[in-house]
Amino acid sequence: MMKARYALHISRSMHAGSVAFKHRSVMLPVRNGGSVMLVALVFLIMLSLGATLGMRSSTMELRMAGNDETRVRTFELAQALLDTVVNSPANFAVSEPVGHKNCTANVVGCDRVNVILGPALLAQVSGDQARVIVERMAPAWSPPPRGSDSSVEAFRQARFEVQASYGDAEGGSGRVSLVQGVSILVPHGTQRN
Repeated sequence: MMKARYALHISRSMHAGSVAFKHRSVMLPVRNGGSVMLVALVFLIMLSLGATLGMRSSTMELRMAGNDETRVRTFELAQALLDTVVNSPANFAVSEPVGHKNCTANVVGCDRVNVILGPALLAQVSGDQARVIVERMAPAWSPPPRGSDSSVEAFRQARFEVQASYGDAEGGSGRVSLVQGVSILVPHGTQRN
């Protein structure tokens, strides 16, 4: 379909010495050759690319936020495991020899499988993802640390290392492992080894 434009043509004609102007409108065809459509198409393509890149960026940011949330939750659960084990004296067998390991049921190569986690924490962690190892460290007995306000004559210390880890590295959620040293003061008369 061809578009037309209106053009004003002024023609002069002579009538008895006076000049008269006639106004005529004439429709002349105007051809754009599709340039308007081409500009609109280019603009539409640019707009579509911008929207696609924006959606990809939003999706990536959403994944990053989800990963960060999983990382923080995994770290907090590993820290909760560590805190629960350290706050339960029954997890530390001071009468056992150096190298003795007390673990959760999903850890192999332990001397005892009796780590107490507590019902509140067990409700939050899932099965095989929580692992705890409590190991008696050398030397068997040493003087209490300085600044502990404990008499060297009355007490000795037993040292332990607690390793707590939570997560599923094979499942893609990652694993957080934390290690903490624990010193337990024991009165002189109750030491067996």
